[in-house]
Amino acid sequence: MKARMKIISFLFLLPLLCTSDSALYPSGKGLAAASDERRVRFQIVAIEEKGTERRTLSETTLEGPAGTDFNVELQDGRFSMVARFLTDLLNPEALKVRARLNTRRLYGRSERELPLYEEDTQNETLQLSFDEKIVLLPFGRGGDERLLIEITPTLSENSARLASGKPRPLEIDISRQSPGGAISVEASKTPHRFVVEAALLEDGREVARGSAPFLIEEARELVLQHIGDASAAVLQHPLVVNLTLSEYRMSRTADQISLGFDLYQGNAQHESVRTAIAQKWAGIAELDSALTYDLSRSFPNAQGRKYELRFKVKLAPEEQAAR
Repeated sequence: MKARMKIISFLFLLPLLCTSDSALYPSGKGLAAASDERRVRFQIVAIEEKGTERRTLSETTLEGPAGTDFNVELQDGRFSMVARFLTDLLNPEALKVRARLNTRRLYGRSERELPLYEEDTQNETLQLSFDEKIVLLPFGRGGDERLLIEITPTLSENSARLASGKPRPLEIDISRQSPGGAISVEASKTPHRFVVEAALLEDGREVARGSAPFLIEEARELVLQHIGDASAAVLQHPLVVNLTLSEYRMSRTADQISLGFDLYQGNAQHESVRTAIAQKWAGIAELDSALTYDLSRSFPNAQGRKYELRFKVKLAPEEQAAR
């Protein structure tokens, strides 16, 4: 069956792709089982078209467990592209692919003969079935000559684990190298799914908490619900955290992950009313360890009380099972 195509063009900003968020956080059991049974293979082919002729410039196949990410880079004298793809298996028939695309093209020269460049950044989220492919058009659609980079995902027949029980390593096969090495492909596998626990402390006592699953590099709101004997400031104005996780780091002592967040104070009587009390705060958290922020100077109506916001980031159960 001929694969359907989803096209990303760098020079024409089109209404590209419709995606559903209904399956962003599938059940841990289903995802862990899928990742143990099957791996995902990506075939990445660069094609040059001149009129009706098609010539394959490069061809790379990479294979890894569910959640394998990869970069496609293109470098020549006038143009550069870095396309990063974060992939997640939604179910046995579909992938979620988040594409981060950065391009830089020589536009011309100034009156003083200095090079002028135009740069572009695009972020796209796709829900992709295994009868579809992604087509990148780095130089756009027009003209008799164009470059295409086709990315076709399939389910591999190989299991995610070796006979020993250890995870099967990533595999990259470059069956055709691009001329001059202008096109390159890199792949990696790091955890994508986490659980974030947040707590508000008032004079050292926990008075509100919240917990939610998070997908790396995807913002989500976390509402802290009051518990115990909280003050009126906490009861009437619950905290809402808009949080994003990024840059997972593997360390000898404890793995780390970056987080960035905005913090809002809600209104128990009017849910749509919010007041920002901290914006663009950031930090680096060790997994399973507390990361604490002092809110005493930011918390409205603190009245001399000490307020602290405490985060704990954990691997999601399906990520732990895949290790």
